Amino acid sequence: MSLPFGLLGLLKYQDSTGYDLAKLFEDSLNGFWHAQSSQIYRELKRMEAKGWVTSRNVIQNDRPNKKIYSITQDGLNVFNEWINESALLFENPHDPLLMRVFFGANAPEATLKTLKAYRDICLAGLEEQAKKYQTSINNYKSEIPDGKNESLYWQMTLDLGIAQAKANVQWAQGCIEKLEKELRE
Repeated sequence: MSLPFGLLGLLKYQDSTGYDLAKLFEDSLNGFWHAQSSQIYRELKRMEAKGWVTSRNVIQNDRPNKKIYSITQDGLNVFNEWINESALLFENPHDPLLMRVFFGANAPEATLKTLKAYRDICLAGLEEQAKKYQTSINNYKSEIPDGKNESLYWQMTLDLGIAQAKANVQWAQGCIEKLEKELRE
């Protein structure tokens, strides 16, 4: 249910086409919330039907026409209600990796291989993704209205992502060491 609120939050910055929203989503929110362009366009239609956004068509001679979305007052109200909810929403995650580790005694070698792959993916993604999102934060800081203030909050989400990736690497390495020791004995 958070995808519409992510889109409303982005539209608070500026009116945007679906393409621009997908690009901004990829450069910012994708670090912790993945959405495909097709999902974004479907959600924009739903939001427009609910009256949370409006759209206007822009006719272009040298390019395909485009649709520009704007947040409505109803959309602002819904977004503000959501952002001001006092209850934190922690959902029960479905994590196939942890399911495999939990039952790993049935296939220790495969579990070890999976953990090593996971550790390596986390390590590779840590540096690459951190750079990518830090660059996005720096770029959008000057492009988005009030970007300097907003970037503090964007940075906090990136900081959590980096901390989680480091913790995941440390956890996986610890599991690998335990399994390797057990397999030697």
